[in-house]
Amino acid sequence: MAEVSRKKFPKGDSAPDDVAKTMNCHLCDNVTATAYCPECKLHLCQNCEGHHKKLPLTRVHKLIKGSNMPSASSPRLHDNDSVNQEICPTHQKEEIKFFCTKHEDLCCVACTVVNHQSCKIDYIPDVSGNFASGEEYKKLIGRIQDIERLVAQCQTDINNCKVAVDNLSKNEIEIFQSFKAEIIAFLNKQEAELLAEIKQRRETDDAALKNLLAQSQTIKMDIDDLKTNLTALKENPDRLFISAKRSQAIVARLQSAVEEIQQNTGYREYKLQKDANMEAVLNSATGLATLEDVISKALKNV
Repeated sequence: MAEVSRKKFPKGDSAPDDVAKTMNCHLCDNVTATAYCPECKLHLCQNCEGHHKKLPLTRVHKLIKGSNMPSASSPRLHDNDSVNQEICPTHQKEEIKFFCTKHEDLCCVACTVVNHQSCKIDYIPDVSGNFASGEEYKKLIGRIQDIERLVAQCQTDINNCKVAVDNLSKNEIEIFQSFKAEIIAFLNKQEAELLAEIKQRRETDDAALKNLLAQSQTIKMDIDDLKTNLTALKENPDRLFISAKRSQAIVARLQSAVEEIQQNTGYREYKLQKDANMEAVLNSATGLATLEDVISKALKNV
């Protein structure tokens, strides 16, 4: 906040010494309060009082001045119902009660004075009552459900790929071993090399698919936690509004993550290629067989 001018009280309007000693402005450090707003539960210095009277959201508040101000220890300044409070991360002593529609920002009263003087500010209790039945909340839940469906599809695709990888490796090994029977004299060295390569390919593909499956499971758990949290807050519109707003970034991150899993789900296909000369001449010097990649849906990170 801009530097607060330390103006002296006009004659006849000074706060009593015993009150001034116990009260400073809630929004400015070590600046004597000249007024108190019972609706915002804030002591205000002369500068902040001026802003308070100008803001559309607070200019209708009735301010208490002089000796009628409550002391700093007044129970009116303390809300013991902390269970339903959301504390401002910037102003740790203030509760989030407002929403700036211009900056899409959750605010306490201090935030509105410091950073949002010219913005349109909504009082959360005024706009949160029907939030759970509104379009924004419905769209958020819809996005969450879409991600759930994407996660389920990703897990199905991943499991199908795992089966295909297993079947592929088994099939190609069977082909190789059948071919081996025909040229047993030349088989031993080539067998070891090819089986090792197949194993390496299978382990690489399987590890990549397991990693994708683990990522999808993590997203599923995050989605479950998010739904549980939102469902639990349905009876508390203020906290539901705040939690839903905070969930937007989480939902966007989860959606990006699941789309990346979709993009990377697949496997590297390969096929055993018999050597034509080996079939005709068992003593061929060209080798027994090789493994060649087949152009198909491939794992992007293999």
